Amino acid sequence: MAITGIGNNHNNVHESTYAAQKKEAAKETGTKDTTPAQAGNTKKAGTDSVSDYYSYLQKNYDCMSNGNVSISGEYLKKCSGNSAKAKELEDFLKKIPELEKQGYEQLSAQNKALGGTVTYYQQTWMVNKDGSIQSTVYSVTETGMTNAERMKKNMDERLEKQKEKKEEKEKVEEQKEKKGEQAEKLNGDTEKISVSKAAEPEISVKYVEAESELEAKAMMLKERLEDAYYAKFNVNV
Repeated sequence: MAITGIGNNHNNVHESTYAAQKKEAAKETGTKDTTPAQAGNTKKAGTDSVSDYYSYLQKNYDCMSNGNVSISGEYLKKCSGNSAKAKELEDFLKKIPELEKQGYEQLSAQNKALGGTVTYYQQTWMVNKDGSIQSTVYSVTETGMTNAERMKKNMDERLEKQKEKKEEKEKVEEQKEKKGEQAEKLNGDTEKISVSKAAEPEISVKYVEAESELEAKAMMLKERLEDAYYAKFNVNV
């Protein structure tokens, strides 16, 4: 799931809070805000910029400070030097608490229908170098069913919902096509101009059922983004 760029001609309008703060600081000291490529020593300046930006994210977003989010060093570097990409990343980080709440409520409702109770829930997030996002849900559920039985039933329900969403989407597309044809008939001599809208981020989610909280945490420790950025010993940028 790629986070696409914002389709807007005013590239400098949408800036992250971090970028805005950098510009304000530059004004006060009488210097210009520069990107890594403009700073002379590109490699050193770029690394410093990424480190500063990573520290900023840790201080301002709880999901970054608790270690549940890992970001590719390559992608973080792009964001540190591009206010539009930085805004996309920070907008996503702001949504994480609500996304986790929705995920927990959904899983709890599904397992409640099976007579079970979710006793542990944790969600991790990985932002890859191309901006795509992967999430893994680790959970423990107490129920009379075995993990295999519960996972099969949950999978069947998810597949059924996906099928329903696909059918609904196809109906919507069909209605759009019909409206488009009608508009063309009414405006036969009018030139059609299509405007592409920025796509909402789509997140790939994987569900992992564990027998205990200890097992879930052990599995989480094994999960790792290969080129994740780590401030003190990063080798990717």
